[in-house]
Amino acid sequence: MKSIAKLLLVAPLLVSAGCSFMARSADDYRQVTRELVGTRTPDIKDCYDVALQTNETVGGQVVVNFTVEKKTGKIMNPAVDQSQTTAPAELGECVVDAIGGLQLDPADARDGVASFTWDFEAGAPAAPADAELEPAEG
Repeated sequence: MKSIAKLLLVAPLLVSAGCSFMARSADDYRQVTRELVGTRTPDIKDCYDVALQTNETVGGQVVVNFTVEKKTGKIMNPAVDQSQTTAPAELGECVVDAIGGLQLDPADARDGVASFTWDFEAGAPAAPADAELEPAEG
């Protein structure tokens, strides 16, 4: 499996005065979210290994969009981006299930909107995650 995770994280809301939640920089927000999703790399590799059992040439790209909820840090509404995903639907849904239930700790004072991309290629070694960030103005 070749796994390249690209992250687009936009934190459009500003910190409220007196709020006890962390207010990360855009780069820090991206990094901790990438690390959080990275904790599920073995599960995502398992998704691919299962797909390979039925089709040894299966591959493609899975793009998953989600929101990191402010104050709780929970990953909310993870969903496969059908317009950008080229891998089989079962692989995409397995990736969504794998990242479900994750939560940043500590949470952030702002919502974040993320998009991760995994590239699956038979016979390729796992690659470290890359991330890209486009911060919101504010």
